[in-house]
Amino acid sequence: MSRFRGDCLAWWVAASLATASLSTVSCQSEAPVAATDIPPQPIPTGVGQEMPPRVAVTPAGTPTTDCTKVLAGAAEARLLTRLQYDNTVRDLLGELSVPERNFPEENLLLGFGNNADAHRASLLLSERHLAAAEDLAAAAVVRGVDQLLPCQAGDHSEACVSSFVTQFGYRAFRRPIQPEEALPLLELWRTANSAFGFDKAMELLIETFLQSPQLLYRTESLRAQAEAAPSPSSADVGKTQALDAYQIASRLSYLLWNTLPDSELFGLADSGALLDVETVRAQARRMIEDERARGTVADFYEQWLGMSAFAGLTRDVPSDLVSEAPSSAAPSSEPLSPSSFNGSWEASLSRFVQDSFWDGGTVETLLASRRVYVDSALADLYGYAPAAAAEQDGLAVVEDEHRAGILTQPGLMALLAHADQSAPVQRGKFVREQLLCKPLPPPPPDVDTTPPDPDPSATTRERFKQHSADQRCATCHRLLEGVGFGLEEYDQLGRYRTQEYGLLVDASGNLLDSGDSSVDGTFNGAQELAAKLASSTQVSACLATQWFRYGMGRGEQLEDVCSLQQIKDDFSATGGDFRELLVSLATSNAFRFRAIGEQDL
Repeated sequence: MSRFRGDCLAWWVAASLATASLSTVSCQSEAPVAATDIPPQPIPTGVGQEMPPRVAVTPAGTPTTDCTKVLAGAAEARLLTRLQYDNTVRDLLGELSVPERNFPEENLLLGFGNNADAHRASLLLSERHLAAAEDLAAAAVVRGVDQLLPCQAGDHSEACVSSFVTQFGYRAFRRPIQPEEALPLLELWRTANSAFGFDKAMELLIETFLQSPQLLYRTESLRAQAEAAPSPSSADVGKTQALDAYQIASRLSYLLWNTLPDSELFGLADSGALLDVETVRAQARRMIEDERARGTVADFYEQWLGMSAFAGLTRDVPSDLVSEAPSSAAPSSEPLSPSSFNGSWEASLSRFVQDSFWDGGTVETLLASRRVYVDSALADLYGYAPAAAAEQDGLAVVEDEHRAGILTQPGLMALLAHADQSAPVQRGKFVREQLLCKPLPPPPPDVDTTPPDPDPSATTRERFKQHSADQRCATCHRLLEGVGFGLEEYDQLGRYRTQEYGLLVDASGNLLDSGDSSVDGTFNGAQELAAKLASSTQVSACLATQWFRYGMGRGEQLEDVCSLQQIKDDFSATGGDFRELLVSLATSNAFRFRAIGEQDL
């Protein structure tokens, strides 16, 4: 509940702004669902859950759609994620010391939390938005409201406040504020100024901005273009419409920085220059080299790899490690516990994917690099003696001949494991879903999926062979374990091994039905598997698709076939260059156009 009665007025004005410009925008795509698509699913009651996809994955093969025409999918109103909210209010108000906002985790769809079909407002999130708006607005006024006003210090006139509404609203809404939006905001200020004084009136005004749907949602209503073009009619539903320059600026900034546009982007939007694809291309390249892009790359990999699971990870530490643990492994002098290495694994994996993107930046680097990043605890665990001193983040780089890119990173191998043993099924599932985009159906509900207990007389591979004995499970497990068994040289702690319980580890595998017949077949060990995947056109196409899902904030639609195929082709032509992949996404028709929906009428 609001802590001040004036806050109720602020909330009412924020809600009324929705009728000014958001009543024409749905918070969910209204595009028809094809007969082959998976029907819409109810939103889970919990948070941070993986939801089933609403649309099918784009069919493989050559598109039958006429790609000489401009096609684009539907536009959703996208609710800001926690990261986007934090970045946006920071760029609007500056750094403020406020309590942690504790927004609930986003629901996941197709692996990402920014999917518009899954990340929607809830009562809990709305309450947290209200509390955050109150805290941020109060902190901004305490710091000094003159720092935000576009007038001389001490000018508290209505004309000054009117200029503030126009200029602050321009950045908060990522476009020029409309008169029908500015009027209730000024009325709020007048009423509050008379009743409570200038500072409280400004606090309520800022609070209202922070609760407004135009800030909390990234909307792309065609009503904003009504003055420049005739309003669409029912006959126009499904037709393709170019985004305006402000909408392109917003899409660019949230794709690459997860925040609002900077002054250069706003200037290009004002002039209309962003309607030119070459200007978009140049801006995308500029923005990728900005430090803010690193946060977006980190966010992509954290979600793609499921790194939030490190927070609750437990892995059994063998007794020999507990008894022989050096002080560096437990700097607090506490004994090793099942979660002792979680922070080290997460930092190591995060550093690897970041450096793979920025230092090399290709699929080959991601899948074949021998680099491992370790702190003192991991160096002791894996027996490394780094040649170079640790950097500021406490990590030193090691070249390990037994490693092969992302698949053998210690953190990922620990993440894709059971508490007391490796997990060939989970590891195979990761390769098929995250690298090949070839998901398999869940197991039958009456099948016991509990992993077999460790047995000193048998290797993990031998114990897991029982899965293939059940004919209901055999086909899927051949696809999963055929890959997962090839990673058996890494235990539940990510340690390289050649023996398990004194028995030789068999790391031979078989890559089946990968989508690229040229790499299907047998292999021996992680390095041969990584080499196959690094040269696979299916892996290249899948990584492009994963970035498309993250960058667009939705799954691919049938109208995206041509754009997505062009993005995949561009990615392949550049040798799997991730920077150029983002440029190709930003300049695609799917990114710069949208389909007219019933919400635009």
